[in-house]
Amino acid sequence: MIAVNGSRGDAQPAVALAAELLGRGHQVTLAVPPDLVEFGSGAGIPTTTYGESTRALLDSGLVRADMRSKNPRTRLRAVSAMSVRGGRMMQQRLLELADGADAIIATSAGQERAHNVSTVLGIPHIPLHYCPIRRNSAVSLLAHLGFDAPAVINDLSWRAAERALWLATRSAENTLRADLGLSPLTVPYAHLVARTGVPEIQAYDAALFDGLAHQWGRRRPLVGFFTLAAAQRAGVGDAGLDGASGGGTLTDWLDAGDAPVYVGFGSMLPADPTALADAFRTAADRLGVRLLVAGGWSGFMSDATTSDESVRVVGHVDHDTVLPRCRAAVHHGGAGSVAAGLRAGLPTLVTWVGADQPIWGRVLTNARVGAALPMARVTAESLVPALTRILDADMGLRSADLRRRLTPPGVAVGSAADIVEETVADPMMRGRAG
Repeated sequence: MIAVNGSRGDAQPAVALAAELLGRGHQVTLAVPPDLVEFGSGAGIPTTTYGESTRALLDSGLVRADMRSKNPRTRLRAVSAMSVRGGRMMQQRLLELADGADAIIATSAGQERAHNVSTVLGIPHIPLHYCPIRRNSAVSLLAHLGFDAPAVINDLSWRAAERALWLATRSAENTLRADLGLSPLTVPYAHLVARTGVPEIQAYDAALFDGLAHQWGRRRPLVGFFTLAAAQRAGVGDAGLDGASGGGTLTDWLDAGDAPVYVGFGSMLPADPTALADAFRTAADRLGVRLLVAGGWSGFMSDATTSDESVRVVGHVDHDTVLPRCRAAVHHGGAGSVAAGLRAGLPTLVTWVGADQPIWGRVLTNARVGAALPMARVTAESLVPALTRILDADMGLRSADLRRRLTPPGVAVGSAADIVEETVADPMMRGRAG
């Protein structure tokens, strides 16, 4: 059983792992929000509904206002509300779906539901993480402030955040546990998961996090980034180089000028899409660069006219075939977009909104293969120097070098599947979830 809560960025690596497990002869069911069922099914994975619509959540005031509030208490309350939102319905649904399963693999969002259900069923809960979200001294939780902290401060910041979230959600979480006949908890879920001894799969590359793989060891193995196979990308509607839009194929447009800068924000909905689009057009004109815009879920710049030959707007694209034709990337900093840009060897500007995105922006900045800028501060005046920085030739060379050091996606997903198989086969892992 693979349980996903979130957007396509959360579902895509889970789909890649599901495909690998299916290819090894396992039975797999993918449970996703209703607006991602078509995505999972299109990739050839048995898929069913789980939780509420991601689009509805992203459009809610909880995400569009509270999560972006300047007040840290408001943001914390929003994180708390998201962690338990629809919890009762999700638990009951997962309890039905996972009956008879050997394990529940679950992404970070909604991990508490998976852990509760795994405890009731006496099967392992195997976490699947796309960014460091557990206590460590290598990654700063202060990334949104634009600076790095000493290791001891990093560790303390994770402890404080973990404790604050636990205190904010404890009452609701214990109510949800009581629904399943489970006893109240006195520690955060991160501690509970760690006590089981089940490996927590980290689906991102150790090359980006100096010392983290050594610090976590086999408890939280950094296996590398996953990606979809070509056939799966076609099945979910990702357009390749022959995809037509607004006259001619994408290949025709790419061949007609210099390599463009890729721009895409996935499921992130800009607060003022018109102003953001104007900023990108103005900055591109000043620098004399072309833009390839992937509108994604948000439909960003989908009203662009075909007469503007310097801007090409598409829907969802096959990153593995399209990005290598670009010279740089600009996106929101989701783990999937980060991975795609790095695999293509592209310098990257992360225009982050929140969650793990500032961390990825800081990681790329520290690796000297990118830069970061809050989306709220994106203007033509801020974009010009930021784009100039990532278009620098030396940054391009460093990005190409990093590309060669990344774990190949096939090796990464294969390692993750090995961990799943070893965990399920180990009798010591069964019944230890509680």
